[in-house]
Amino acid sequence: MDEDSRIYFARRAAEEQSRAEQATDPLAAAVHRKLQRVYVERASVGDRWPASEVIGERA
Repeated sequence: MDEDSRIYFARRAAEEQSRAEQATDPLAAAVHRKLQRVYVERASVGDRWPASEVIGERA
């Protein structure tokens, strides 16, 4: 994952944290916290699975 993508996910995580803190509905706040965790994970570890290798393909 390139650096721009990591920055994007980190910003989205910060936005979701802010929305969770401002939410008055407990369910909405929980959803924003869940999204924040997803974005933080993507920002910190990148793609969950590496691109698959195609056997027989030449670069």
